[in-house]
Amino acid sequence: MYGVSKAFALAITSLSAAVILVVVFAWQGPGLNNVTPSASAALFDEQLVQGIYEQASPAVVDINVDRKLEDSFNRLGFGSGFLVDSKGHIVTNNHVIQGADRIRISFMDGSSAEAETLGTNPANDLALLKVSAEAVKNIKPLTLGDSGDAKPGQLAIAIGSPFGLGGSITVGVISGVDRTLNSDLSRPISGVLQTDALINPGNSGGPLLDRQGKVVGINTAIQVSLNDFNPRNLGRGSIGFAVPANTLVNLLPRLKENQVIRPPWLGITAASLEPLLVEALDLTVDHGVYVTQVMSGSPANKAGLVAAGLADRGRPPKGGDVIVAVDGTPVRSVAGLIAMLNLHLPGDEVTLGLVRDGENLEVALNLGEWPADRELQPRSRNFPQPRPEEFTQPKNPLVPSTPGFEFPDLFPKKRSR
Repeated sequence: MYGVSKAFALAITSLSAAVILVVVFAWQGPGLNNVTPSASAALFDEQLVQGIYEQASPAVVDINVDRKLEDSFNRLGFGSGFLVDSKGHIVTNNHVIQGADRIRISFMDGSSAEAETLGTNPANDLALLKVSAEAVKNIKPLTLGDSGDAKPGQLAIAIGSPFGLGGSITVGVISGVDRTLNSDLSRPISGVLQTDALINPGNSGGPLLDRQGKVVGINTAIQVSLNDFNPRNLGRGSIGFAVPANTLVNLLPRLKENQVIRPPWLGITAASLEPLLVEALDLTVDHGVYVTQVMSGSPANKAGLVAAGLADRGRPPKGGDVIVAVDGTPVRSVAGLIAMLNLHLPGDEVTLGLVRDGENLEVALNLGEWPADRELQPRSRNFPQPRPEEFTQPKNPLVPSTPGFEFPDLFPKKRSR
């Protein structure tokens, strides 16, 4: 009996040792950075990514922007773009082509063509260019996906021309959704996708793709921390942002009509309600947008919206309307209000749900068109290739601002000669 028990014990011991070896191999087995081939494949499917690149990269273009000085052209900057149909329409960022006197497109096959600007939408940093259909006859355009289906953790692939290096690809994930970014208007871009796929100057205007190779976003900006800022390693410690593809889908028909698209205008400044603000204002509602200013002559002014009044020194202003809904749909933030208004065109009628002095009201008004004089002065969004000695610390801190993020100006202006 003892012999049987001893043999059984030895068998169990051997089996346990084998199991331990298997477990250790699973955690410490061969592969990059101690990741097994199977785990590595789960994190990064090389064949999938290479297939997407081979299919999509011919439709991704380099954009070179020139400015005319006297009788010659000087290079202003560069960026990326992508073909959206067989007629020669190319999407990019507005900041890429801003201030251009000439736009030259370079394709993956080495051919090139001059482009004209059809439509721009500074509010969402989008622009539509046009080359001849003949120039793209052998290129399959990219398909626009549904950015509303994007979820944190899903595969994200960026293709573009960082630092002018055309046809570059980086891979990551969607890190967040429904972010906001400031535009060249004093209003945020809503629904922005956040990604850790490496994006650098020159990627602007290029596509952010999903695992089907569909465009879910237009790469637009990066955010870097000043604490970790190293001009020689811009990509490290940075966060990328992409304008959602659904915004482009909604605007594309109007962009093709050769116009500057200005967003609908309500004519207020406001703040999203947060618990401390609700407490300080002694409000009867815990969500919505608190109206702090109403512009003279604006749709909000004509409809009688009430802004916060002056208060005693050191105390918050009181008496402003709280917008809690648009056409019956609840509103919980400034970005949410803008997203709701963006579903409409200037001239459309909307009904605002308000709370005024504890009373629920509904006010109907017609949205205006964003006034041209409320646009900020254009800032350079093009990134000329700098020499290492030309790097300097950015003048403005690249930190989050309310209600969104500033586009970082990563490179200084060229030195005067």
